[in-house]
Amino acid sequence: FRPGAVLYIKERASSNASSKDITSSAFSGESFLNEDGQLLYDVKDLNTSYDGTKLIFAMRAPEIEDADDEDQPKWNIWEYDQALSVLRRIIPGNDTAEGGHDISPSYLPDGRILFTSTRQRRSKAIQLDEGKGSYSGLDEDRNVEAFVLHVMSDQGDEIEQLTFNQSHDLNPSVLENGKILFSRWDNAGQTSANGLNLYQINPDGTGLTYLYGRHSHDSGDAGDRVQYFKPLELENGNILVQLREFSSLNFASQPVEVDIEEF
Repeated sequence: FRPGAVLYIKERASSNASSKDITSSAFSGESFLNEDGQLLYDVKDLNTSYDGTKLIFAMRAPEIEDADDEDQPKWNIWEYDQALSVLRRIIPGNDTAEGGHDISPSYLPDGRILFTSTRQRRSKAIQLDEGKGSYSGLDEDRNVEAFVLHVMSDQGDEIEQLTFNQSHDLNPSVLENGKILFSRWDNAGQTSANGLNLYQINPDGTGLTYLYGRHSHDSGDAGDRVQYFKPLELENGNILVQLREFSSLNFASQPVEVDIEEF
């Protein structure tokens, strides 16, 4: 959580066009600014509907002073309707919305919303069915709750978990063939093969398939070990990915086009 982002819409693609802040209205009064006028909330993972009329993104409210980590606001999915100039949180009820961190949203062709989340909806239900206490699975380092793929209706209900991974499933997007493309952290039980690789899955959670990356992590400059973030399908069928290290002092990455059919 690095506060300081605002989502703006410019009237046209020109440097001198006027811009409109469309996210700060989600917070009452000046609650999104500190005493020095600095922004206290954050926005990321912007995406658009297929007809371009709606914007969807993840937004996190300002931190609550002196509150414990578990009581701090979560990342929520928000939508802005450009035709109606309406901003809304997709999951309206606060109890449900704060049930996990929700990020990286995109629209499925049937109108549902694809996202990745720590809420682990199905995993917890299975635990209860087996007579166990419901708890969140942590990543391999046991530091944070694991992000896995989910879908929900555009009204924020009918939430379903699609993937199951002890580590993170990130950056889902929809392929031309209707399948979901995403980056999976293959960490559980891995040694030298530990890394972020590309996978695909059907929108109903079936057909999970490895696509690319496991044997190509030495593709960086001067043999740097790179990871595959934010995959998107291009018109020619190749995949645009952001190459970067697992962790760095900034979010710099190298955009690369990958022909996953010919490796």
